[in-house]
Amino acid sequence: MGEAYIEMFTSPGCANCPAVKKMLKELSDEIVGDVTIEEVDITVDPTRASQYGIMSVPAVAINGILKFVGVPSREDLQKAIVEELEA
Repeated sequence: MGEAYIEMFTSPGCANCPAVKKMLKELSDEIVGDVTIEEVDITVDPTRASQYGIMSVPAVAINGILKFVGVPSREDLQKAIVEELEA
């Protein structure tokens, strides 16, 4: 089984970021495997956001690949994490 390194890009005042953060936390507790989540504030670290071409938040990258911009469905997010763990 592989690992899933998740970068969640946020900014202060982002209305949808807390919902995605909560979803990621719940999924990381439920999914069996090596799941690491790092929250990246784009106002503090704009360079990382620009490396992915991120123009809006929330955004989620898994193992260095931008997977979602905006709020993904719980099912899509879970599927993306599990796919990385099984890769």
